Amino acid sequence: MFSILLCEESIISLAPTILSPYRYDIVTSCSEIIEKTFQTHYDLYLVHILCYEIIKELKQSGDTVPTIFIDEYYSFQNLKKSYEIGDDYWVKPLYEEEIKIKIQYHYKKRYNHSFTIRHNDFYYHTQTKQLFKGKYRVKLSPNEQKIVALLFMKQYKPISKERLFELLENDSDGLLRVYMSKLKKLGLPISYDRSIYSYILE
Repeated sequence: MFSILLCEESIISLAPTILSPYRYDIVTSCSEIIEKTFQTHYDLYLVHILCYEIIKELKQSGDTVPTIFIDEYYSFQNLKKSYEIGDDYWVKPLYEEEIKIKIQYHYKKRYNHSFTIRHNDFYYHTQTKQLFKGKYRVKLSPNEQKIVALLFMKQYKPISKERLFELLENDSDGLLRVYMSKLKKLGLPISYDRSIYSYILE
């Protein structure tokens, strides 16, 4: 699921409306950003220009997440700095519909033109149906490939056992547990919710 980290006071009150289609976290100070990125992978950073140095530090460490900087007033210097390490530069006042459209653009750019889905240090290539952990390819059986594809497409969302049985064309609960156990041993954070009989890639 498209995930956003927000650090911009003027947008926080609008977050339940403009960010509701996505998964999002809010921090109220720039210093919290790095800690959050250690805990969660994001697809977009939406931050005030005052967080520039923090984002620059992340980029220098290899972080490639697209970043949108928000400024109080237009500044050519801030515009230049933003595009040196970021992907967009917004100037206030910002309007609700405008923000929705711009975020939707980044969402479409992420999923319409990318054939790789990231989850923690795993990467799934939708076109080649291959899973990588870091730079190393993970060897999977055909059925494991099917499960991984669905888990990555529906990450953070529960997938019922019935849906997985349909995918595998086999309703063996024991066989499904074997597949999930192997994937968890590889390091994929898969949990099982007994209350709804579903697996989740968290």
